[in-house]
Amino acid sequence: MQKIFECLESTVNKSILEKFQNFLKQYPDVDKWFMCSDYCIGDKNKKNDVITFVIYPYILNFDDWKKVINNLQKKDLKHTRLVSDQFCQFLNQGYCFSFSFILQKKNYFDGWKRKEAGDMLIQTYINLTENWQINTPSNAENYKEMNKKLQKLRNESRKKNFNYSLFGRMMTICFLAGYLRYLLLREQKNIKLFSWLSDRDAITNWNDEIYQTFYHIISHCIIASEQGEEYHRIQEVYLENIKEEIFYDEMNRVADYICGTFADFDYTDGSVTGDKQCKMMEDAISSNNYIIGISVEEKGVAQICHSKILRE
Repeated sequence: MQKIFECLESTVNKSILEKFQNFLKQYPDVDKWFMCSDYCIGDKNKKNDVITFVIYPYILNFDDWKKVINNLQKKDLKHTRLVSDQFCQFLNQGYCFSFSFILQKKNYFDGWKRKEAGDMLIQTYINLTENWQINTPSNAENYKEMNKKLQKLRNESRKKNFNYSLFGRMMTICFLAGYLRYLLLREQKNIKLFSWLSDRDAITNWNDEIYQTFYHIISHCIIASEQGEEYHRIQEVYLENIKEEIFYDEMNRVADYICGTFADFDYTDGSVTGDKQCKMMEDAISSNNYIIGISVEEKGVAQICHSKILRE
């Protein structure tokens, strides 16, 4: 994981970081933040596999955020025919900031789908949570509960039908979410409260929501390694037992539109399949400093400049 972390850092800590810092400067006193996410992976009708995260400042309560986004776009991308001018303007005005990771057919995270890598990661985190129970007795019960879930997952992995591909997908999403949590903590000095609100997906209910355990451990390790005691500055609100109707569907709609457009976009010729994706690409994504596209390749990552692709 250290290698991909370093690759992300070398790419993000250039022009992307400047854009992200300029976004954060608009909210110097906001100490509560949340992140929504959407995924398009393994859809044979789409050009790309995409993981999208959208970071919001808690400048409105959730009911007000829902009203704002509902007034702009009432339905998800696949259920709508038109993208409004107002929605595109909203995305260009810096009320939120998004990172989209476009996974190439051969990419760095493919290795996590293999049985050997999956078994090693599970055992590594079992060992970590056992050590943490000893080293941090004040939080031993929490780590003990994590360890139980990981032990259960290890037992499941010994079955012939264990889904290592889904495990690798979960690890990829959790690692990227953990990295962005670290990035926000590093750059927003007064942050106190944070929550990752994932879209309903195969990973969220898989094996007793084990993704939350991996996300917690990964983000803990990244932040503790890079920032030490700064880890204790941020409190995270975790959601459990995500139901069919969840309170943040509207906020997640922004990630849905961005993710769906990137998934549809053909990077070989700059084409899309419909007017709504064309509208999103031209009016919301191209030349937008608040929407970042990152290509995840076999040996690392690279920023994508969509305005250049569209011009060509």
